[in-house]
Amino acid sequence: MSKNKKDNNLVPFGRYEGQPIEVLLAEKSYCAWMVGQASIREQYPELCDLAFKEHGPGLKTPSHNRMQAEYMTEEVSLRLFYMVNPKIFNHDKEYYVHNLNDYFADKMPIVKMVCERMNNRISEIKKMAIEVASISENWNKNEKKSFTIPVSPFKNYTDGRTQEEFLFSTPASLIVSNPEELYRNTVRDFDLFYAFFEEFRSYLAESQFKQISPCKTSFEKKFNDVTIEITYHEEINPKFSARVEKFFERALHRYPTGNNEKHNYPDFLLADWRYANPKKTSELYYVELKPSIGDDYHMVLNQISNRREQNKKNIQQKRSQTVRYLLVIGAYDGTGVNFENVKKIFNNEEIDVVLEKDIDNVKLPKIESDFRISPFEIPALNEIFNDLDSVKKTIRSANEFFADRSNRASGF
Repeated sequence: MSKNKKDNNLVPFGRYEGQPIEVLLAEKSYCAWMVGQASIREQYPELCDLAFKEHGPGLKTPSHNRMQAEYMTEEVSLRLFYMVNPKIFNHDKEYYVHNLNDYFADKMPIVKMVCERMNNRISEIKKMAIEVASISENWNKNEKKSFTIPVSPFKNYTDGRTQEEFLFSTPASLIVSNPEELYRNTVRDFDLFYAFFEEFRSYLAESQFKQISPCKTSFEKKFNDVTIEITYHEEINPKFSARVEKFFERALHRYPTGNNEKHNYPDFLLADWRYANPKKTSELYYVELKPSIGDDYHMVLNQISNRREQNKKNIQQKRSQTVRYLLVIGAYDGTGVNFENVKKIFNNEEIDVVLEKDIDNVKLPKIESDFRISPFEIPALNEIFNDLDSVKKTIRSANEFFADRSNRASGF
């Protein structure tokens, strides 16, 4: 046990020098201090092994407890994560704005198509209203009793028609097929279409986004020194009102194509309008803390490997969650193998090894952790509203047209 003591059953140093080893082993706190001293571990490895056997691998030293306490802080955790995965800071405000702009830019051609069809349809319904009024006054004199107008962008025809036909066979049908009613139904669908973007714009303006969620930290959970869960960007998940959801059901419903028939659906109906959220990314870190390790590094490697197996058997992980194993050490005092090679040995087993001093030297990038997105920061969304508002002007003009004709009691 000792180079200077012949009796291997007696403690060779310190407070209990000369006393039976059993007396030393009975004091757990002293054993914790002893195994935390690199020089003692190197000179008296058998005694340290007895201490571990007596109190188990969970024997914690004061230095170990100090390290645990430090990893309760958000900043130390973030510095550690940034060392092993710098991508946690890639999803900042600029990332969100870029993704949202791409989303709306992708929808731009469809919005333009809808707006063009709306303007054409309203124009043709107004012409139809004027002619229907004339027919109602001179039914027998006017030979034209059917009309065609562009299909609504919110309706679906499987036969590829681009126009709807309205036939007036009797004077009574002029009332049943009131052009103003047709117009109001068309505007109702457009208002819901507009509301979809308007609610998205409101959602962005009112929602506060977080770059990184608070770390969830736990100690001595199951088989691990420290377990830290970090979510490094959140989903953008707008909640739409019941009327917009109704719009999805009525106007954006995807019709099944049962028997492989080719349907000529408008592009608008086939578009995927729900926002494809950036994937919510979460990482779970199992951290092993060692004040120091030396040439006994292989024992630590086996310890972490065994814990990993225990975790797989006993802890159910989220499928979308990345799990990483880290070894954080205060100092490496081995002489047989240099530290870089020890790191490679652990890395081969998918375990990252980090020195405390390296964590202390990490400088986190400047990030905007909590922010709101102004709709005006998204050019494609602004362009969409320019197109939508142009249709709104057309609708206001049509409203005045129908109100004026109604006031003059012109026949419909």
